[in-house]
Amino acid sequence: MSTSSQKDPAMNGYLSAMRSYATFRGRASRAEFWQFTVFMVVVVFVALVVDAAFVSGPESRSHLFAGLVVLAHVLPSLAVAVRRLHDTDHAGWFLLLNIIPLVGLVVLLIWACQAGTPGPNQYGAAVVPSLVPAPPLGAPGVGAVAPPARRDVLAEIERLAQLRASGSLTEAEFAAMKARVLADGAGA
Repeated sequence: MSTSSQKDPAMNGYLSAMRSYATFRGRASRAEFWQFTVFMVVVVFVALVVDAAFVSGPESRSHLFAGLVVLAHVLPSLAVAVRRLHDTDHAGWFLLLNIIPLVGLVVLLIWACQAGTPGPNQYGAAVVPSLVPAPPLGAPGVGAVAPPARRDVLAEIERLAQLRASGSLTEAEFAAMKARVLADGAGA
């Protein structure tokens, strides 16, 4: 199965942010945030060119397509920005710093460029950026849980719960893997 997101890793951040367009909980990696931002700016620029060429002419102030593109990206932009702040261990409310001319933008830009906090923080598990997309669950060898012969069963279930909370596992996958871990743990 070959999709455009698998062929173009730079699109993964944009597509991931668009899939989580209204998710204000959790964390977003630097790669996801910047890929989304750069792609959105390019799309707005293309929409402005289309507006100037076909809709309104170069001297007009009517930007129909650009306005629609910006409108379609308002909520995803806010969501990915909040999740990016969460990754640097800052509350999403800090987006209101944009109200302060220049200073607020500079502070938010610095935070957006910083590496996320390593390990879990108060907003969730660490985001591990990947340039290579993960294979889909259900592919051979994906989602298999090693028998917890030497691992603590409770720790394994907690790890699975974190994967479920981050959206990496569905509720059904979590239940199936949890049952497998419990069965393997009882037999060990």
